[in-house]
Amino acid sequence: MVFKNYTFFSYVFLVTAVILLASHAHGAGLCDNSPNKQVRYSIVYQRTDPREATVAAVHKLVDQTKVAKVVAQRQTNSSEIAKCITLFDGTIINTKDILAKLDTGDYSNAKSFFTSTENKYLGCDEWCSYAGKTNPIAKSTKHLKDMANVGAYLATLIK
Repeated sequence: MVFKNYTFFSYVFLVTAVILLASHAHGAGLCDNSPNKQVRYSIVYQRTDPREATVAAVHKLVDQTKVAKVVAQRQTNSSEIAKCITLFDGTIINTKDILAKLDTGDYSNAKSFFTSTENKYLGCDEWCSYAGKTNPIAKSTKHLKDMANVGAYLATLIK
């Protein structure tokens, strides 16, 4: 009788482990080949639907862009920082366009808007470089470029 109870519990444990591992592996496999592992895991987490993950990437990108804008506004006023802030505002408009493209099923243009967004973040770095200065918010713009890159990758997975 005791042996049957142990067998039952071992089956329950095995089934639970398989379910947990299968769901974790499926969510992680959504973008195994995408760039920037740490960023993609923070976006994808346990999502299995590429469209849902892409929408999550857009929302996270908007949120993090707003944070970067606040960081930029705390910097010493300069024309380079003012340009970065303007570019950040443009990226927020781009992300609204991405959502519109996703809603209409225009996934290839959604990817191109992600690329445009990534280029705006790159523009902040380049604007500072042209002025002969280092970008004081370079870590923020690198993180945002990585997020836009992952978003573009996710958009290619939508069928």
